[in-house]
Amino acid sequence: MDDMFVRLAIRGRPQRNSPEITKLHHYRVDLFYSVIDLQLQELNDRFSEVNTELLRCVACLCPQDSFSSFEKKSLIRLAELYPLDFSAVDDIVLSDQLETYILDMRSNKEFEGLNGLGDLAEKLVLTKKDKVYPLVYRLLTLTLILPVATATVERVFLQ
Repeated sequence: MDDMFVRLAIRGRPQRNSPEITKLHHYRVDLFYSVIDLQLQELNDRFSEVNTELLRCVACLCPQDSFSSFEKKSLIRLAELYPLDFSAVDDIVLSDQLETYILDMRSNKEFEGLNGLGDLAEKLVLTKKDKVYPLVYRLLTLTLILPVATATVERVFLQ
Protein backbone atom coordinates (compact mmCIF):
# COMPACT_ATOMS: atom_id res chain seq x y z
CA MET A 1 0.00 0.00 0.00
CA ASP A 2 3.02 2.28 0.33
CA ASP A 3 3.87 1.85 -3.38
CA MET A 4 3.19 4.76 -5.65
CA PHE A 5 -0.17 4.84 -7.39
CA VAL A 6 -0.06 5.57 -11.11
CA ARG A 7 -3.13 7.28 -12.55
CA LEU A 8 -3.94 6.02 -16.00
CA ALA A 9 -5.12 8.23 -18.80
CA ILE A 10 -7.92 7.25 -21.14
CA ARG A 11 -5.73 4.98 -23.29
CA GLY A 12 -4.12 3.13 -20.40
CA ARG A 13 -0.97 5.22 -20.24
CA PRO A 14 0.16 7.03 -17.11
CA GLN A 15 -1.15 10.59 -16.83
CA ARG A 16 1.39 13.35 -17.22
CA ASN A 17 1.91 15.80 -14.39
CA SER A 18 -0.29 13.85 -11.97
CA PRO A 19 0.64 14.23 -8.30
CA GLU A 20 2.54 11.36 -6.77
CA ILE A 21 0.38 9.55 -4.23
CA THR A 22 0.52 6.15 -2.58
CA LYS A 23 -1.97 3.38 -3.21
CA LEU A 24 -3.17 3.77 0.37
CA HIS A 25 -3.94 7.45 -0.25
CA HIS A 26 -5.74 6.60 -3.49
CA TYR A 27 -7.98 4.00 -1.89
CA ARG A 28 -8.62 6.06 1.21
CA VAL A 29 -9.23 9.46 -0.37
CA ASP A 30 -10.24 8.86 -3.95
CA LEU A 31 -12.41 5.79 -3.43
CA PHE A 32 -13.42 5.34 0.21
CA TYR A 33 -14.29 8.98 0.89
CA SER A 34 -16.17 9.20 -2.40
CA VAL A 35 -18.33 6.22 -1.46
CA ILE A 36 -18.99 7.66 2.00
CA ASP A 37 -19.97 11.00 0.44
CA LEU A 38 -22.41 9.22 -1.91
CA GLN A 39 -23.98 7.30 0.97
CA LEU A 40 -24.26 10.44 3.07
CA GLN A 41 -25.91 12.29 0.20
CA GLU A 42 -28.37 9.41 -0.24
CA LEU A 43 -29.24 9.48 3.48
CA ASN A 44 -29.68 13.25 3.42
CA ASP A 45 -32.01 12.92 0.44
CA ARG A 46 -33.98 10.17 2.15
CA PHE A 47 -34.33 11.77 5.59
CA SER A 48 -35.42 15.37 5.92
CA GLU A 49 -34.61 17.53 8.94
CA VAL A 50 -38.05 16.78 10.40
CA ASN A 51 -37.53 13.03 10.01
CA THR A 52 -34.09 13.26 11.57
CA GLU A 53 -35.45 15.25 14.53
CA LEU A 54 -38.17 12.67 14.99
CA LEU A 55 -35.64 9.83 15.01
CA ARG A 56 -33.43 11.66 17.51
CA CYS A 57 -36.40 12.19 19.82
CA VAL A 58 -37.46 8.55 19.56
CA ALA A 59 -33.92 7.45 20.42
CA CYS A 60 -34.26 9.21 23.78
CA LEU A 61 -36.70 6.51 24.90
CA CYS A 62 -34.18 3.71 24.36
CA PRO A 63 -33.69 1.63 27.53
CA GLN A 64 -30.19 0.39 26.70
CA ASP A 65 -27.28 1.20 29.03
CA SER A 66 -29.56 2.26 31.90
CA PHE A 67 -31.47 4.71 29.72
CA SER A 68 -28.28 6.58 28.83
CA SER A 69 -29.96 8.21 25.79
CA PHE A 70 -32.75 9.69 27.91
CA GLU A 71 -33.25 13.39 27.29
CA LYS A 72 -36.34 15.01 28.78
CA LYS A 73 -36.32 18.04 26.48
CA SER A 74 -36.32 15.86 23.35
CA LEU A 75 -39.13 13.68 24.65
CA ILE A 76 -41.27 16.73 25.34
CA ARG A 77 -40.49 17.89 21.80
CA LEU A 78 -41.60 14.47 20.54
CA ALA A 79 -44.94 14.92 22.30
CA GLU A 80 -45.26 18.37 20.71
CA LEU A 81 -44.96 16.73 17.29
CA TYR A 82 -48.24 14.92 18.06
CA PRO A 83 -50.63 17.78 18.94
CA LEU A 84 -53.71 15.59 18.42
CA ASP A 85 -52.44 13.09 21.00
CA PHE A 86 -50.93 15.49 23.55
CA SER A 87 -52.61 18.70 24.68
CA ALA A 88 -50.75 21.62 26.24
CA VAL A 89 -51.79 20.35 29.67
CA ASP A 90 -50.52 16.87 28.77
CA ASP A 91 -47.15 18.38 27.88
CA ILE A 92 -46.87 19.91 31.37
CA VAL A 93 -47.93 16.67 33.07
CA LEU A 94 -45.57 14.70 30.81
CA SER A 95 -42.70 16.86 31.98
CA ASP A 96 -43.41 15.89 35.59
CA GLN A 97 -43.92 12.23 34.69
CA LEU A 98 -40.60 12.10 32.85
CA GLU A 99 -38.78 13.34 35.95
CA THR A 100 -40.04 10.51 38.13
CA TYR A 101 -40.08 7.98 35.29
CA ILE A 102 -36.35 8.15 34.63
CA LEU A 103 -35.48 7.95 38.33
CA ASP A 104 -37.77 4.94 38.69
CA MET A 105 -36.43 3.18 35.59
CA ARG A 106 -32.77 3.64 36.50
CA SER A 107 -33.25 2.44 40.06
CA ASN A 108 -35.53 -0.52 39.25
CA LYS A 109 -33.65 -3.81 38.66
CA GLU A 110 -36.51 -5.17 36.53
CA PHE A 111 -35.69 -2.65 33.80
CA GLU A 112 -32.02 -3.57 33.47
CA GLY A 113 -30.84 -5.29 30.32
CA LEU A 114 -33.75 -4.27 28.08
CA ASN A 115 -32.77 -4.22 24.41
CA GLY A 116 -35.31 -2.01 22.71
CA LEU A 117 -38.55 -0.10 22.79
CA GLY A 118 -40.61 -3.27 22.39
CA ASP A 119 -38.99 -4.81 25.46
CA LEU A 120 -39.57 -1.59 27.39
CA ALA A 121 -43.26 -1.44 26.47
CA GLU A 122 -43.73 -5.09 27.42
CA LYS A 123 -41.98 -4.62 30.78
CA LEU A 124 -44.01 -1.48 31.53
CA VAL A 125 -47.23 -3.44 31.03
CA LEU A 126 -46.02 -6.46 33.05
CA THR A 127 -45.03 -4.26 35.99
CA LYS A 128 -48.15 -2.09 35.57
CA LYS A 129 -45.94 0.98 35.20
CA ASP A 130 -48.00 1.88 32.13
CA LYS A 131 -50.71 2.96 34.60
CA VAL A 132 -48.22 4.96 36.69
CA TYR A 133 -46.77 6.77 33.65
CA PRO A 134 -49.67 6.85 31.15
CA LEU A 135 -48.31 9.74 29.09
CA VAL A 136 -44.86 8.18 28.82
CA TYR A 137 -46.51 4.92 27.78
CA ARG A 138 -48.61 6.76 25.18
CA LEU A 139 -45.45 8.34 23.79
CA LEU A 140 -43.80 4.92 23.69
CA THR A 141 -46.72 3.29 21.86
CA LEU A 142 -46.78 6.13 19.32
CA THR A 143 -43.10 5.55 18.58
CA LEU A 144 -43.70 1.82 18.20
CA ILE A 145 -46.46 2.25 15.62
CA LEU A 146 -44.61 4.97 13.71
CA PRO A 147 -42.61 2.59 11.43
CA VAL A 148 -45.73 0.58 10.59
CA ALA A 149 -47.78 3.68 9.85
CA THR A 150 -45.00 5.15 7.72
CA ALA A 151 -44.53 1.94 5.74
CA THR A 152 -48.27 1.66 5.16
CA VAL A 153 -48.48 5.21 3.80
CA GLU A 154 -45.42 4.67 1.57
CA ARG A 155 -46.94 1.44 0.25
CA VAL A 156 -50.18 3.26 -0.66
CA PHE A 157 -48.28 5.87 -2.65
CA LEU A 158 -46.26 3.21 -4.49
CA GLN A 159 -49.36 1.43 -5.76
